[in-house]
Amino acid sequence: MKILRLELKNFKPFRDLVLPDTGYLPNGLIIIKGANSTGKSSIVEAILWALWGSDAVKPLTNDELVRFNSVSTQVILIFEVAGTEYKIDRTYDPANKTEVVLYSKTNETWKRIADKSQSVGRKIQEILHLSLKQALNTLLVRQGEVALIAHATPSVLRDLLIKIYNIELMGEMKDHLQHLESDLTTRKGILDRDYEKPENIQKRIVERTERIQEYTDNLDIAKKELEKTKEAFDAVPDPSALEAIRELSSDVEKRAIELQRIEKNLESDLSNAGLLTADSKVVTKRISDLKKKVKEINDSKKKHKKIISEVDGDLGAIAGAKKDLEFKIITLEGSSDATECPTCSKPLTIEERDLVISEYNSSIKDGTSRVKSLKNNRSQSIDAVSEHDERLLELSKAVDSCERIQSKEKELDTVTKDVEKLKAKLLTTIENLGVSDIESLLEKHGVPTLVELERIVRELTNKMGKLETESDYLAREIKADEAHIKKLETDITRMAQVKKDIDNLVSLHEHTLYARRKLVSGFLADFVIQKRLIGIVRGATNQYVKSFTTGQYSGVDLVPTPGRGTGGAGLILKIQDVRDNATKKTSQLSFGDRTAISLGLRLGISRTMSAIRPLKDSPAISPRVRCVILDEPLGGLDKDRRTSVVRNLMNDQSFEQILLITHTDVQQWEGIPVIEVSKQGSSSTATLVIASDD
Repeated sequence: MKILRLELKNFKPFRDLVLPDTGYLPNGLIIIKGANSTGKSSIVEAILWALWGSDAVKPLTNDELVRFNSVSTQVILIFEVAGTEYKIDRTYDPANKTEVVLYSKTNETWKRIADKSQSVGRKIQEILHLSLKQALNTLLVRQGEVALIAHATPSVLRDLLIKIYNIELMGEMKDHLQHLESDLTTRKGILDRDYEKPENIQKRIVERTERIQEYTDNLDIAKKELEKTKEAFDAVPDPSALEAIRELSSDVEKRAIELQRIEKNLESDLSNAGLLTADSKVVTKRISDLKKKVKEINDSKKKHKKIISEVDGDLGAIAGAKKDLEFKIITLEGSSDATECPTCSKPLTIEERDLVISEYNSSIKDGTSRVKSLKNNRSQSIDAVSEHDERLLELSKAVDSCERIQSKEKELDTVTKDVEKLKAKLLTTIENLGVSDIESLLEKHGVPTLVELERIVRELTNKMGKLETESDYLAREIKADEAHIKKLETDITRMAQVKKDIDNLVSLHEHTLYARRKLVSGFLADFVIQKRLIGIVRGATNQYVKSFTTGQYSGVDLVPTPGRGTGGAGLILKIQDVRDNATKKTSQLSFGDRTAISLGLRLGISRTMSAIRPLKDSPAISPRVRCVILDEPLGGLDKDRRTSVVRNLMNDQSFEQILLITHTDVQQWEGIPVIEVSKQGSSSTATLVIASDD
């Protein structure tokens, strides 16, 4: 596989990126460089996400891939496998989730070959000849992975080879056998819980048989008692008839009380109206007379109110005149010499002034005398109005009583008829029971009250219900026990087969345990790791190690170590130091040497993926991934080591394409295509620069 073109829209820091601007990415080594946090690794994540979706970029989620302040993201990747171009278009937004389409190019035309997540995933695996898990371990050398190899313990190094070469098959077989053992134990436990000795089952059959006999005896007793109760019930009145008699008797009593109330109210209204009969003509004549009397009294009342009003006016005038005269007298008496008349302003002598004062006092005296007479008349009129009000109240009550008499008469007639109907209905209901009255009914059944008779009927009804329920219960229990006995008889036969199955599971568990402990673990350690993979990896790795260390280290060897406990065999990485003419462990090397050798080992592993078959039954079709992505592998190398690594990767013909991500400056990379990643504000951009060889 070779990456040809990448288009990003709102993917992590990239708003809108097309890489390269024109044409396709070249073969060979391509350096992806830029400062930290500019988005170099995001380009790799976009490639992985386009091919395999969110599973390839864990722990990131789809939502975390969408650029800040954007609502969706899109990645279009064009790649080539075995001479055929493919294009995958993957988009995501929270509303519509993930949509993906895979195309292949035929005669310069893109043809859709899959458009669902699952079908695209299957098609990608078919095209590349490897699964996502294999691809991530082959295509991608993650950041920090080289350092991990450099410091790996024997067991970690061994597990790395198993994971990358997909020989977890043997480990999976071991796990499968362990799961089988667990399943066999579980299944045996289930059968053990289900198993019961036949003699115990037979004992339960006997117990059920005895209980059936007991239930049968109780059922016979219940049926006989039920027959007697039904006979007693048939001899008493029907419960609904008794209820009707009780309700009718209550209604007759209530309506009779109501009739008495109406008659009493009618007598009171006749008395208040001054009548002896409720004849309509008499009542109408009485109402007319009363209304005439009311009119006469109201007329007299109006006259007296008028007198009161006139007297109040006169009293007010007298009081005003008195006040005015008293003021004038005070004015005249206050002057010792001649003065003017307070009324006409005429000059007065002393004698004339005294005469005017005398006249004023005489007028005041006459007014006082008249006030006494007016107040006496006013008091008499007030008393008359009060008497008229009392009389009007009496007449109003009499009129109201007259008006009620007619409605009371109709109500009395209606209630009387209702009482007669209820009594007739009650009599009919009683006669239907074969008696003439309630007393005869009570005497017939020997009870003092109707309530007592209802209680007896209710008890008989409840007793029949309980006996019927008990009979049904006993019949069901007998039937259930008979069915259970049949099941128990079948279980006796079934337990023989269960016992046989338990014995078979015990035997199979013993064989499975032996296969896991003795066969699988030994084969994985002795044959696969030691006899096949070590030699293949050693041959593919040595050329990288020698180149990356400028010839100081000429060979890498993977030496098996004995397993400890259940962990299986491990591998120790040993290196031939040409300068010291000695074989060394990685722990004896400098950090830079260790990193360069680990990078060589990791590239050798990825290189062998195109041809290796670790097991005889490994897929005959080799993976078609002929590119590798190296994420920050140069961090632990000095300038000379970095230059040597880059120079050798330029000339490496093992891969069609190598993408090298680094933020470290690399000398002498003239002529190497470079994808320069930079940040502009909140967005990142990337540009392919192909330098000339001049």
